[in-house]
Amino acid sequence: MTTQPTAPAPLLLDRRRFLSSLAAASAALAVGCADDADPLGEVIVSAQGADAFSMAATGAHGPVHAVPTDFRGHGLAWHPLRPGAVLMVARRPGTAAVEVDLRAGRIRRRFAVAPDRLLCGHACFSADGQMLFTTEVDAQTGAGRVGVRDARTYAPLGELDTNGLGPHELALMPDGRTLVVANGGLLTRPESGRQVLNLDTMDPSLVYLDLARGAVVEQVRLAEPKASVRHLAVAQDGTVAVATQVQREAMAGAAVVPLAALHRRGEPLRPLAAPEPVTAALADYLGSVALSEASRVAGFTSPRGDLAAFWRLRDGAFLGYHRMVDVCGLAVTSDQQRFVLSNSLGELRWLDAHTLAEDRAARRHAPGLRWDNHLIAGVL
Repeated sequence: MTTQPTAPAPLLLDRRRFLSSLAAASAALAVGCADDADPLGEVIVSAQGADAFSMAATGAHGPVHAVPTDFRGHGLAWHPLRPGAVLMVARRPGTAAVEVDLRAGRIRRRFAVAPDRLLCGHACFSADGQMLFTTEVDAQTGAGRVGVRDARTYAPLGELDTNGLGPHELALMPDGRTLVVANGGLLTRPESGRQVLNLDTMDPSLVYLDLARGAVVEQVRLAEPKASVRHLAVAQDGTVAVATQVQREAMAGAAVVPLAALHRRGEPLRPLAAPEPVTAALADYLGSVALSEASRVAGFTSPRGDLAAFWRLRDGAFLGYHRMVDVCGLAVTSDQQRFVLSNSLGELRWLDAHTLAEDRAARRHAPGLRWDNHLIAGVL
């Protein structure tokens, strides 16, 4: 595994406007929080659907409320300054995103990318809530971009180069000035759908972008070049939990390789080992990752393996697994005490973040509901 600093990438964002936005952070945050309403309780939110799609939300015991959308959603993010508002991004390759007001039960805002861009399924907000960052690709070349938008209107402000192909999930680092981006390394084109066109030359990596300079300041690669870096979660101390998907058809052998890893700035990626039967059961595919700050445990899901697996952040020790058919959605409750798991059968389960024991009495099942790949949890 290698880790290396990289030369500054071209700054494609209007630098003056961007720095002005950063400078206005504290004032804007104070204004945005002034109108917070009383919390209505914790909810779980996810895209859902098969033929008809929606954003759906439910509490631990209440009914499921769904807001119809005209596309299949993927990643979600709470808006930092608009209580009860959740942004949902279309599944890759998509072109649209919507902001849903969960309290009002309707779509408040939406935006679409430029004709030569495609969304890659994930987004995150700046620390002050003033800007939105989305992973995107150039529709023809597959070159990775981070779209930058005004989070009030979703008007485009510019974009940043990810120094790779096919970025997927991204997150803001604890310093508030750096983005970490999962470059999948895979080339696809609109006319070929999700078919991968560069298996021989794929180059996945984990990239850190300095927002003020518009520069890639660190780029890290795994020992296995056919492991596409797809999803990530960031701890408060800067540890990044990384989930990969192995392109088995591109590998020369049948060796089982670790799919989960941890990273700290300036260090190599550290694979997370597990008993070989567990690693093999993950079936070369991790679909989501989340971590608990209370227990310092990271969880990873494999819908192909019907398995959620867990490791300790401190030393990378494997802690155990939970079996659940087609499990993919994974989140941590707002108090950091429980993991929440979902699947396409409309099921929800809660695990203790410290012991990993399931609260079987809390199981939820909504027949006919198809929870999609990702969950978020928060107080509404």
